[in-house]
Formats: sequence, C-alpha cells, structure tokens
Amino acid sequence: QQLMQVARVIGAREALESERDVFYVDLGGFDTHADETMIFDGLMGTLDSALGNFAAEMRDRDMWGSVAMVTLSDFGRTLTSNGRGTDHAWGGNHFVLGGAVRGGQIFGQYPTSLAETEANELNIGRGRMIPTTPWEGIWHGLAQWFGVDDGAEMAAVLPNLANFGPEHLLSE
Repeated sequence: QQLMQVARVIGAREALESERDVFYVDLGGFDTHADETMIFDGLMGTLDSALGNFAAEMRDRDMWGSVAMVTLSDFGRTLTSNGRGTDHAWGGNHFVLGGAVRGGQIFGQYPTSLAETEANELNIGRGRMIPTTPWEGIWHGLAQWFGVDDGAEMAAVLPNLANFGPEHLLSE
C-alpha cells in the first residue's frame, strides 16, 4: 500500500512540478530473536510482492528508468543461534534496484570462512560479521545520480566518505 501511494505521487509529478523526490516506506517485523524462519519467509514474500507490483506500475507509467530503490536497516543478524533465534549484528545484505541501475553485481567481500577463528577477521564472534562495503559506498552512486558533484558537495553529503578508498564506492 505504501509503494502504491508512492506510485500515485510519482504519477502526479508534473502537477506537483517535482524534479526529484525521495520517499521512505517501511516494512517492520524483522527484529526477531525467535521463530525467524516462518516470520522471515512471510516478510520476504510481502516484500517481493510489493516490489514486483511497484516495478510493474512504474514500467506501465514509463517511469522505471527514473526510479532507484535501496534497502536500509539499522542492524544485521548473527549467524549463530541464541538458542531460539539470532541476535543483532553488523553485516547484512542490501540491494539497490531500479530501471537505470546496472544490476547483477555483488559488492563486498564474501568471507573465506564463517568459522570463528583468529584467521577470520570478518567474524568477530558469535557469527557477527564485519561489513566490507560501507554505507557511504552505496550512497555515493545514489548521490551522483541525484546530481551531487564529487568533491566538496559529496564530502558535505557523505562526511565519512574520505575514510574509504575508491574500491568501496559504487558509481552512477
């Protein structure tokens, strides 16, 4: 329902004299510590259906090439069980999609092992994985798409960007 409302507002962009808009929609319920499989399967089904319907609507309106979507979360999940499920962690999976997005790419480093060993610097215990692609890396390409120039403008929009090398940055 939220994405269908977004589609209606996008459809009214000329009447609203809108050049570019940002919308935030929410799908809660992922903060589970037990019964995750059943809950997660249901939530992913809801997400898949909503994204599919939204993409179809944008294609019907010939707007899909002007849409970019990105997932957000304030935490990932541990890979190990707490006895009933999993707990909060850092690393997670996210996606960027849209008609002009060069898809089919995976960014970040996949761990050579999921085991908790000293040799595995990405697993810091209890299956808490350290992300290898920073948020700035994802937002860099989106900010470029929005017309933010690399340099002082980008540094103002993404103040932590200087902490990461170009190998961590997605580009428009």
